[in-house]
Amino acid sequence: MRNTQVGTRAPASGRPTVRVAIGVALALCGASACSDGQGAGKRPEVFSAPQVCDGALSSAGAEALERIGGTGRFTEIRIADDPDYRWSLKQAVKDLQADYTDVHKCLLYKASDKSGLPLVTFRFSSDSQHPDPAEDEDTDRLLFPIGLYAAADKNFGTSLYFACPVEGSEGRTPYVKAEMYSAKNQVDPASTAEDRMTVLNDVSRALAQEAGCASEAKLPARLPAPTSG
Repeated sequence: MRNTQVGTRAPASGRPTVRVAIGVALALCGASACSDGQGAGKRPEVFSAPQVCDGALSSAGAEALERIGGTGRFTEIRIADDPDYRWSLKQAVKDLQADYTDVHKCLLYKASDKSGLPLVTFRFSSDSQHPDPAEDEDTDRLLFPIGLYAAADKNFGTSLYFACPVEGSEGRTPYVKAEMYSAKNQVDPASTAEDRMTVLNDVSRALAQEAGCASEAKLPARLPAPTSG
């Protein structure tokens, strides 16, 4: 049986393929043209957990993010040539069929951290396939009964596939893949995989609402217990 990997991207045909260390490589601003130190010359605006990522988090999601970071103060990615840029659900929906390396991400930093490494990175993209949780035999991964496939692994990768038909240059794609990567040295060790999935589920629910596919996505307001792990 196939061993499904968290953090994969489905090609135009065939089964999903593994993207090695994509969370590290893409979280460090390479595809987003952000400047050193999240933008120079202007102090980053500090947000509370309910304010980040276009206000996508519920109270439970905001509390989970605070546990992940061990803080309630965050900053978002800043773009060198657009200091007023902020990630939005509307733009994320427009970008669903964009080239995978060009998708705009929501990167969150702990306001007190000076390393330049994001606490978490969110990415959304359309997909023509999704993994089957019944075929996932990785015992190091927690599976959750939401959407079509939802998994959180021990390396701080969290993925969620849900039904959300998208029409665009690639034609019609039936699914959306949501990914959240967390930097190990930024995450509070007391936080859990459930915290990460709670946050990803919240942002995914908000995106599904923006895209008009909330009823098909089947993402619950409250995260259920995992079915494995």
